Amino acid sequence: MGFWQHFPQHIDPIAFAVGSLPVRWYAVCFIGGYVALTASLLLRSRRAMAPLDAETVWDAAIFIFLGVLIGGRLGFALMYEPTLFANPISLIWQTDPVTGNFSGIRGMSFFGALIGSIIACIIFTGWKKISFFRFTDFVVPSVPLALFFGRIGNFLNLELPGRLTTVPWSVYFPSATDPGWALRHPSQLYEAFLEGVVLFVVLNALQKRRLQEGTLSVVFLSGYAVARFLSEFFREPDPGSARFFGWMTFGQALSLILLVSAFVSHILLLKRNRGVREIG
Repeated sequence: MGFWQHFPQHIDPIAFAVGSLPVRWYAVCFIGGYVALTASLLLRSRRAMAPLDAETVWDAAIFIFLGVLIGGRLGFALMYEPTLFANPISLIWQTDPVTGNFSGIRGMSFFGALIGSIIACIIFTGWKKISFFRFTDFVVPSVPLALFFGRIGNFLNLELPGRLTTVPWSVYFPSATDPGWALRHPSQLYEAFLEGVVLFVVLNALQKRRLQEGTLSVVFLSGYAVARFLSEFFREPDPGSARFFGWMTFGQALSLILLVSAFVSHILLLKRNRGVREIG
């Protein structure tokens, strides 16, 4: 395990540069996840009875991309770094305080991206006059692909470190709170597996069944909430973030809120679908 444990020490978070503009691995993986998501939706749009054709998928992909990007940045600033609002241009253009050169955009929040993408989906389905939940049920089985790439990007970007540990598969990783490198859980890879691989398998197995409208969307929300809640036990809490009940991280609290929201949505969908059957 020697090479594996020291592997992060050989990673340069900057993948390449375009002139004087550094392009980080997270940006590469973010774009890679978006491409994988779009490609998956295009492939699935060819199936019989698919709710979207290829042209509509391209339109939807643009809306989703903008929702994730805008929501992710605003959510990060609101929940983790509100000082960014003092200089709004820093939300889209961050510079090095010493050199003044562009240093790359730092910070995205999944929960902000989720809210942004939901708003984008509401606008898109209203524009196209498509059932909201039929649309989201079509999209969510492909979303774990983007989550997988995003978590790999976190690992290669040397961010969101895991907690200190001595398990055999631990890796030397830097932290904002501890100087130097220390053996930590590769929690980003745990999240890539749970949020990406496991959730992808579950959702794509369920989509083959005849489910009520909205069910897949609820499974995605609750599945992500559970995966994130569990993985937070191995992830170092964000510096300065609140702890609830002495142990629960901010991410776990948000995951619980998401899980409750998914449960409430499920109840409301059951009532709506029951009403439709009774009318029919």
